Amino acid sequence: MTTQRSLVCIVPDLFFSVKIEDLARRHGVRVVYPRDRAAFKSALAGASLALIDSGATDLPWLDWVIEAKSDPATRLTPILAFGSHVDTALRRRALAAGVDRYLARDNFVNGLHEIIARAARDVADDPCSEPLPDGARRGIAEFNAGKYFEQHETLELVWRAENRKVRDLYRGILQIGVAFLQIERGNAPGALKMFERAFRWLAPFRPACQGVDVDRLLRESQAVYDAIARLGPDRIGEFDRISFPHVHLLNEL
Repeated sequence: MTTQRSLVCIVPDLFFSVKIEDLARRHGVRVVYPRDRAAFKSALAGASLALIDSGATDLPWLDWVIEAKSDPATRLTPILAFGSHVDTALRRRALAAGVDRYLARDNFVNGLHEIIARAARDVADDPCSEPLPDGARRGIAEFNAGKYFEQHETLELVWRAENRKVRDLYRGILQIGVAFLQIERGNAPGALKMFERAFRWLAPFRPACQGVDVDRLLRESQAVYDAIARLGPDRIGEFDRISFPHVHLLNEL
């Protein structure tokens, strides 16, 4: 998974926008100013961070955030909004829409240098090129051994310890395992729900990440999902559990 060196801004205030551009230029990050929904989504898909001035009343940015956070292609890009510290209602609406972090305007100004520097560091890092952590490797071994409860416990520890976007790779794998556990327990609706969540978490990491063949896992898990959906709750016991796919590591094939 590669990330373009760009920063999405909905910041109409000229003072803020000039300061952001100056800092971004120093760190080699390009600033993009989308003016409509399509441009916002397109820019967000390749960005390391989005900055939104909540006072930008001329744009329906709350609706844009809601849509972006429901799309696997853009939901992982962090969105930081800032605004008046006394407008707590707008802060609540922004967080409910999917904004990842909301700062009072003064805190945003004081922390802007570090915010831009952190965005530049995150862009420079490509966690998908890193080796799979030992904990994730153990969890995948448990997954492939059919120990679906145990893999959940192991991968959850890895997921919670990671604060970058790649954490959702581990979350997606463990939820596929939980879906298989629900099938073993005869819970078709629970299995389908887990699959749907997992597919959203994993989609941004296609085709592969940290050696995990994400394309193959999604393709083979989708086949299980389709089979369970066809069988329904009353016939889930007919599903052949030998069809449960494994998580394949490309560098070990």
